Amino acid sequence: MKTILKKHPYLLPVTSIGAVMLLFWLIVPIYPNTSTSSDRLLLYMADAWRKDFLHGWAVPFLFVFFVVKAWPQMKLEPVKGSVWGLLGVVFTILLFVVSVRTLQPRLPIIGLPFLIVGGVMFVYGWKVARHMLFPAFFWYFAISVPGLQQATNMLQISVTQSCYHVGTFFGMDLVNSGTTIRPASGSWDDLDIAEGCSGIRSLMALVMISAIYAYFTQKKVWKMAALFACALPLALIANFFRIFTILVLANMGYSKFAAGAYHDWAGLLFFFPIALTGLFVLDKLLNWKGNRKVVRTRRQ
Repeated sequence: MKTILKKHPYLLPVTSIGAVMLLFWLIVPIYPNTSTSSDRLLLYMADAWRKDFLHGWAVPFLFVFFVVKAWPQMKLEPVKGSVWGLLGVVFTILLFVVSVRTLQPRLPIIGLPFLIVGGVMFVYGWKVARHMLFPAFFWYFAISVPGLQQATNMLQISVTQSCYHVGTFFGMDLVNSGTTIRPASGSWDDLDIAEGCSGIRSLMALVMISAIYAYFTQKKVWKMAALFACALPLALIANFFRIFTILVLANMGYSKFAAGAYHDWAGLLFFFPIALTGLFVLDKLLNWKGNRKVVRTRRQ
């Protein structure tokens, strides 16, 4: 044991930090007075993932994948620990203390990337730690966003009104009431745009996918930001086509099929194919000149 500690002097502090995190994140009930039944941090995160953030279950596995992917480059960097990394560790500890005093479980999760990057920087230095920036801050996709219900309501209303106005433009005789669209003739049942049809869950998943796609396909930061920013309009367009096709089928006399099997599978048929195709097309447009140079080189 002494030989191992001599070869790896930072093994003990890193292991100690990991043990303390495991203790306070999983074992100790540090939020007994919160309104939820999840009085531990990991249980709080899992509770949010079960409700509205289903994509959160993929974040821990993707984090491990990103670290494994970056490991070959990290090994090539010179190792030189920096005490500046302790700033990230101290910042995370302060957030944890504030979260316990204010009963805000999101704060330690917000500080988790700073703990990861700061710990790696303290042990191995900045040149190694910079490869951990994307995997560490990818944990933010696992944080439940406050005000999600309000955003869901806004998306419900916007997609309902969009489908109604486009449908009437193409000659459909429709009546819109809140988040419900029904035929003026009463030939088929009312189409209610529920919370699940607002597209908020698919939007969050697409934003996460666009971040991964931009990180692995773009070399410049502004191109990464452009692809990431386009996730929202692409999600809105794809969700509109999904709901509008259900409305078209119902108006054609296939209301039971539209509200049943088609509704359940329309996301796979329209939402993600349209959204991912949009990301691919934007990628080609952003790298148009580079792609043309590659084609010319291959021809020569």
